[in-house]
Amino acid sequence: MKLVKSMALMTMGAGAVLAYQKYNKPVMEYMNKKITGMKEKMTDELENMMK
Repeated sequence: MKLVKSMALMTMGAGAVLAYQKYNKPVMEYMNKKITGMKEKMTDELENMMK
């Protein structure tokens, strides 16, 4: 039973590493675009409030 559990955990770990390597860059680029868009929107709102 310990062997099955160990194999399952190693398989899950390997899958997580592969997913991280494949999807890390696209996800980070998406998040940077969203954050940049939010900053620009907040800056525009602040400028409008100052007028």
